[in-house]
Amino acid sequence: MKNSAAFDGGLRERKRAATHSAITSAARGLTAEHGLAGFTVEELCEQVGISRRTFFNYFPAKEDAVLGAPAALPEELTEPFTAAGSPGPGLSSSLLQDLVDLSVAYMESMAVSRAELAQLKDALSTEPRLVLKLMQGTREADERLRGLIARREHLDPADPQVVAVSTVFSALIQRAGPEFFDPDNKLSYRAVLTSAVESARAVFSSFSPVTSSKDPS
Repeated sequence: MKNSAAFDGGLRERKRAATHSAITSAARGLTAEHGLAGFTVEELCEQVGISRRTFFNYFPAKEDAVLGAPAALPEELTEPFTAAGSPGPGLSSSLLQDLVDLSVAYMESMAVSRAELAQLKDALSTEPRLVLKLMQGTREADERLRGLIARREHLDPADPQVVAVSTVFSALIQRAGPEFFDPDNKLSYRAVLTSAVESARAVFSSFSPVTSSKDPS
């Protein structure tokens, strides 16, 4: 015999996921066709068949509905990342690869299927300013990333190594986003971001050490 409470809970979750998907799909389609300023929340709600109140139970604004994911990284993504860190203080050798995997997983959480991803790309081509919001290129987001790396590697968020990695990786993400969402791009987000990260890693490893004082000779 089925557990009624569990069955009802599962049904509610499926309905919620379906509504979430419907709102996101409609928001992306309207944005691609008209731009964000070209439609209202009310028009979006009418297309989906929901109330304005229901919309705001899912998303705080149209921009968030287009992106279809929360600003903060979900725990189901961050927990495996932090668990894979070094056993003691110090940067683990897999940090860059794990940061790429984390970023790709977050991107994939925006759109489950290829069709949804294509729809998201169309919307962002019309509203390129949303790429920055998607990439979370803000000081607060950079601080969250720094804290995540510090927690994983058992270091202080102000540690110079943590600051360096988070600063450079944030810059690479902000560069990879527009490149990936460019209408002419045919590469996957993983390929675009991996290329950027590997180029940076190779370049920095080729430099001589930098000192704080100039040799008087």
